[in-house]
Amino acid sequence: MTDGDDRTESRIRAAFLEERRRAETDLRLEPLPARARPRSRFLARLAAAAVIVVVVVATAGVIGSLPGRTSTGPSDGPTASSMRTTAPSVAPTPTAVPRPTIDMTGRYPDGIPTTFDGQPVIRWDAALAMRDTAKDATQFLTGAWLTIPVGVFMCPASHADPSAPSTTWIDNGGCQFNYVSVDAGGQLAIQRAVTTFRFYKGTLTTGPAIMRVHTRDPRATQCGYQKAICDKMIVVDDIVWSGDAVTDPHPLSVADVLAATTQVSQTSGLRAPGPAVFGCGADAIDGLIMCPQMEPGVQYTSPVAGAVLLPSTEAMARALPTLEPGVDGALMPSAVSRSQGGSFGGWDYRQLVVDNVMIEVRTSVGRPSESDLAFLTRLVAALKAQETGS
Repeated sequence: MTDGDDRTESRIRAAFLEERRRAETDLRLEPLPARARPRSRFLARLAAAAVIVVVVVATAGVIGSLPGRTSTGPSDGPTASSMRTTAPSVAPTPTAVPRPTIDMTGRYPDGIPTTFDGQPVIRWDAALAMRDTAKDATQFLTGAWLTIPVGVFMCPASHADPSAPSTTWIDNGGCQFNYVSVDAGGQLAIQRAVTTFRFYKGTLTTGPAIMRVHTRDPRATQCGYQKAICDKMIVVDDIVWSGDAVTDPHPLSVADVLAATTQVSQTSGLRAPGPAVFGCGADAIDGLIMCPQMEPGVQYTSPVAGAVLLPSTEAMARALPTLEPGVDGALMPSAVSRSQGGSFGGWDYRQLVVDNVMIEVRTSVGRPSESDLAFLTRLVAALKAQETGS
């Protein structure tokens, strides 16, 4: 090797060392992205692991920035552009609008207040016990549920002698209604010779009630030889409370039922409960009855024949314990409340239960048709949509 060759090799080595130093300096100032080099599979795997970590962290950022959650990092989460580079866009899942939480403070489990105007409210069972313990006519408050019949009733004549010197509080003939039940949708309490509303001058309505009552009434002498019985009877003086938003029907309200039935049958024509709504076959203890407007001689075309609302799903289960909810329950033979035939045809009236609502639906006589099944399915879906607010 000549001296010239040695000088050439020295210059090449010096240039190579200078370029390596420059490259090391640049790498410290601006590191290169992780890449898989042919000489190291380990570095390639490490690079892949780094990408996975980025995706996981990005996902954690999305979770941390959801409504109602607090992010623990310095940022509220990745931007829209960074999300597009790390994961495909996913359409949000629709969620139902939550209904307000009911505050049950100072309430019995069914919503009736435990006190009213600073006075304790006892339940009906305790009020019945007062018949044996009360010493005088001191008034007290009791909470119960009332069922007031609607419709036209053919009542037998009373057998009481109008010329008798005393007028008994105990009904003798006529229509004898048991208005009171202990729990919503529960069994009606016997009131003949137990309770009297004869001195209450207001209007009775179906629903929860706090009543001002007493026993040992001095007017018990009106009962003649039955004075001892009337003396122990619960006398209703006044109804001081008749429900509020807490005891309104839920999860389905009157407005929900009107909206759902109109959606699936524009001619349903159900009316909100009220004095003008007479019985249409829909009935349940402590239920608010909704009936369509019926016109004599006019064919009613809607499958919806009536509805009844209970305060809660639990109350519906107590009022109609033999009915299974949903379409399958409505298809059972036990769901047929009555059958009817006439000049316009014949129908079975089936009871469809959805949560706290029972709807009477007219179907074909015998086995329901495919159109009957389709209507029942649409009606259930419409009611559930109203319930969730969607």
